[in-house]
Amino acid sequence: MTKQDKQTSPPKKNIAGELLLPLCALIFTAYYITTVIDSPWTAQFNAFLVGSILITVIAIFLINRVMMLLRYEAQFHIPLSGLPSIIRSRQSGFIILTVAYLLVIEIFGFTLTTGLFFWSSMLLLDRGKAPIAKGALATIMALVAYGIFIPGFETRLPKGIIEKILAGIF
Repeated sequence: MTKQDKQTSPPKKNIAGELLLPLCALIFTAYYITTVIDSPWTAQFNAFLVGSILITVIAIFLINRVMMLLRYEAQFHIPLSGLPSIIRSRQSGFIILTVAYLLVIEIFGFTLTTGLFFWSSMLLLDRGKAPIAKGALATIMALVAYGIFIPGFETRLPKGIIEKILAGIF
Protein backbone atom coordinates (compact mmCIF):
# COMPACT_ATOMS: atom_id res chain seq x y z
CA MET A 1 0.00 0.00 0.00
CA THR A 2 1.44 3.35 -0.98
CA LYS A 3 1.46 6.49 1.10
CA GLN A 4 -1.28 7.97 -1.09
CA ASP A 5 -3.53 4.90 -0.59
CA LYS A 6 -3.18 5.24 3.18
CA GLN A 7 -4.22 8.89 3.01
CA THR A 8 -7.33 8.23 0.88
CA SER A 9 -8.57 5.20 2.79
CA PRO A 10 -11.47 5.99 5.13
CA PRO A 11 -10.78 5.89 8.88
CA LYS A 12 -11.33 2.56 10.57
CA LYS A 13 -14.42 2.04 12.67
CA ASN A 14 -13.76 2.45 16.39
CA ILE A 15 -15.39 -0.42 18.30
CA ALA A 16 -14.52 0.68 21.85
CA GLY A 17 -17.96 2.20 22.48
CA GLU A 18 -19.75 -0.88 21.15
CA LEU A 19 -18.24 -3.03 23.87
CA LEU A 20 -19.84 -1.19 26.81
CA LEU A 21 -23.33 -2.64 26.56
CA PRO A 22 -22.20 -6.26 26.01
CA LEU A 23 -19.92 -5.94 29.04
CA CYS A 24 -22.78 -4.57 31.14
CA ALA A 25 -25.09 -7.31 29.80
CA LEU A 26 -22.55 -9.92 30.84
CA ILE A 27 -22.35 -8.45 34.36
CA PHE A 28 -26.15 -8.26 34.58
CA THR A 29 -26.47 -11.88 33.39
CA ALA A 30 -24.06 -13.05 36.09
CA TYR A 31 -26.07 -11.09 38.66
CA TYR A 32 -29.33 -12.50 37.32
CA ILE A 33 -28.12 -16.10 37.51
CA THR A 34 -26.77 -15.68 41.04
CA THR A 35 -30.09 -14.26 42.31
CA VAL A 36 -32.00 -17.44 41.50
CA ILE A 37 -29.64 -19.99 43.03
CA ASP A 38 -31.97 -20.58 45.99
CA SER A 39 -35.13 -20.38 43.88
CA PRO A 40 -37.30 -23.25 42.60
CA TRP A 41 -35.91 -25.31 39.75
CA THR A 42 -38.17 -23.62 37.20
CA ALA A 43 -36.65 -20.22 37.98
CA GLN A 44 -33.16 -21.70 37.88
CA PHE A 45 -33.89 -23.30 34.51
CA ASN A 46 -35.28 -20.02 33.17
CA ALA A 47 -32.22 -18.10 34.43
CA PHE A 48 -29.92 -20.68 32.86
CA LEU A 49 -31.81 -20.58 29.55
CA VAL A 50 -32.00 -16.79 29.32
CA GLY A 51 -28.44 -16.40 30.62
CA SER A 52 -27.10 -18.93 28.13
CA ILE A 53 -28.77 -17.12 25.24
CA LEU A 54 -27.40 -13.76 26.39
CA ILE A 55 -23.89 -15.14 26.87
CA THR A 56 -24.04 -16.83 23.44
CA VAL A 57 -25.11 -13.60 21.73
CA ILE A 58 -22.39 -11.65 23.56
CA ALA A 59 -19.78 -14.26 22.59
CA ILE A 60 -20.81 -14.09 18.92
CA PHE A 61 -20.63 -10.29 19.04
CA LEU A 62 -17.20 -10.31 20.69
CA ILE A 63 -15.83 -12.88 18.23
CA ASN A 64 -17.09 -10.71 15.37
CA ARG A 65 -15.39 -7.62 16.82
CA VAL A 66 -12.11 -9.47 17.47
CA MET A 67 -12.16 -10.71 13.86
CA MET A 68 -12.67 -7.11 12.69
CA LEU A 69 -9.63 -6.07 14.73
CA LEU A 70 -7.51 -8.96 13.40
CA ARG A 71 -8.47 -8.09 9.79
CA TYR A 72 -7.62 -4.42 10.46
CA GLU A 73 -11.17 -3.38 9.57
CA ALA A 74 -11.65 -1.67 12.94
CA GLN A 75 -9.69 -0.17 15.76
CA PHE A 76 -10.03 -0.10 19.54
CA HIS A 77 -9.36 3.40 20.77
CA ILE A 78 -10.80 5.34 23.67
CA PRO A 79 -10.54 9.05 22.82
CA LEU A 80 -9.91 10.72 26.17
CA SER A 81 -10.36 14.19 24.64
CA GLY A 82 -13.96 13.33 23.73
CA LEU A 83 -14.77 11.80 27.11
CA PRO A 84 -17.23 14.51 28.25
CA SER A 85 -19.39 14.03 25.14
CA ILE A 86 -19.22 10.25 25.50
CA ILE A 87 -20.44 10.46 29.08
CA ARG A 88 -23.48 12.45 27.92
CA SER A 89 -24.51 9.75 25.41
CA ARG A 90 -27.67 7.67 25.56
CA GLN A 91 -25.60 4.53 26.08
CA SER A 92 -24.06 6.00 29.22
CA GLY A 93 -27.52 6.98 30.40
CA PHE A 94 -28.70 3.42 29.85
CA ILE A 95 -25.78 2.07 31.87
CA ILE A 96 -26.64 4.49 34.68
CA LEU A 97 -30.28 3.36 34.55
CA THR A 98 -29.19 -0.29 34.76
CA VAL A 99 -26.96 0.35 37.78
CA ALA A 100 -29.74 2.39 39.42
CA TYR A 101 -32.16 -0.50 38.78
CA LEU A 102 -29.85 -2.89 40.59
CA LEU A 103 -29.42 -0.47 43.50
CA VAL A 104 -33.11 0.28 44.14
CA ILE A 105 -34.82 -3.02 43.32
CA GLU A 106 -34.49 -4.18 46.94
CA ILE A 107 -36.14 -0.96 48.17
CA PHE A 108 -39.08 -0.55 45.75
CA GLY A 109 -39.62 -4.18 44.75
CA PHE A 110 -39.36 -6.01 41.46
CA THR A 111 -42.52 -4.89 39.67
CA LEU A 112 -42.37 -1.15 40.37
CA THR A 113 -38.63 -0.93 39.73
CA THR A 114 -38.91 -2.98 36.54
CA GLY A 115 -41.79 -0.84 35.24
CA LEU A 116 -39.90 2.38 35.96
CA PHE A 117 -36.74 0.94 34.39
CA PHE A 118 -38.60 -0.10 31.22
CA TRP A 119 -40.34 3.29 30.98
CA SER A 120 -37.23 5.38 31.57
CA SER A 121 -35.18 3.19 29.19
CA MET A 122 -37.72 3.56 26.40
CA LEU A 123 -37.90 7.32 26.95
CA LEU A 124 -34.12 7.61 26.98
CA LEU A 125 -33.56 5.52 23.87
CA ASP A 126 -36.40 7.20 21.94
CA ARG A 127 -35.49 10.72 23.10
CA GLY A 128 -38.63 11.23 25.19
CA LYS A 129 -41.24 10.64 22.48
CA ALA A 130 -44.74 9.40 23.46
CA PRO A 131 -44.23 9.10 27.23
CA ILE A 132 -47.83 8.03 27.94
CA ALA A 133 -47.76 5.19 25.42
CA LYS A 134 -44.37 4.07 26.72
CA GLY A 135 -45.68 4.25 30.29
CA ALA A 136 -48.60 2.01 29.37
CA LEU A 137 -46.31 -0.44 27.58
CA ALA A 138 -43.86 -0.46 30.51
CA THR A 139 -46.72 -1.14 32.93
CA ILE A 140 -47.94 -4.07 30.83
CA MET A 141 -44.41 -5.45 30.52
CA ALA A 142 -43.79 -5.17 34.27
CA LEU A 143 -47.09 -6.88 35.09
CA VAL A 144 -46.35 -9.67 32.61
CA ALA A 145 -42.89 -10.08 34.18
CA TYR A 146 -44.58 -10.24 37.60
CA GLY A 147 -46.98 -12.90 36.36
CA ILE A 148 -44.21 -14.98 34.81
CA PHE A 149 -41.62 -14.79 37.57
CA ILE A 150 -43.49 -14.48 40.86
CA PRO A 151 -46.67 -16.60 40.61
CA GLY A 152 -45.57 -18.54 37.50
CA PHE A 153 -42.05 -19.63 38.41
CA GLU A 154 -42.43 -18.93 42.14
CA THR A 155 -39.27 -16.83 42.06
CA ARG A 156 -38.45 -14.97 45.24
CA LEU A 157 -37.83 -11.49 43.93
CA PRO A 158 -37.71 -8.34 46.06
CA LYS A 159 -41.20 -7.43 47.24
CA GLY A 160 -42.49 -3.88 47.20
CA ILE A 161 -45.89 -2.25 47.43
CA ILE A 162 -47.05 -3.60 44.05
CA GLU A 163 -46.21 -7.20 45.02
CA LYS A 164 -48.10 -6.80 48.31
CA ILE A 165 -51.18 -5.50 46.46
CA LEU A 166 -50.99 -8.20 43.77
CA ALA A 167 -50.40 -10.95 46.35
CA GLY A 168 -53.93 -10.32 47.61
CA ILE A 169 -55.33 -10.71 44.08
CA PHE A 170 -53.34 -13.80 43.09
